[in-house]
Amino acid sequence: MTAIRTFPLPALLLAVAATAAANDQVAYSGDYFYNFEFAYLTPDGKNEQWCIKGDMAPAERADRWGTSRVVVEGTLGPEGKYGNLGVCKRILTVTRLLKVINMRGRE
Repeated sequence: MTAIRTFPLPALLLAVAATAAANDQVAYSGDYFYNFEFAYLTPDGKNEQWCIKGDMAPAERADRWGTSRVVVEGTLGPEGKYGNLGVCKRILTVTRLLKVINMRGRE
């Protein structure tokens, strides 16, 4: 005889809602700063930094220190103190780099 597994409906609904929320991607633009220790985005219209989690190599020069103007797609985490000395207000998990312009190295 085949065993049938059942899941409580609330648990199933929470799992579906969590998956849907995780798949919601939003586009963000701003100034991307990076160096050998960490990287962050200063988003357009905000006076704060968001730590970057994800592959941003195409927005970085070979000297591994500089800035770029970027548009990324990703998921923004909750408010807190993140990164080097807690300077970042949030963590932005980047899933796709959409646009890179004005790449500049350390001056």
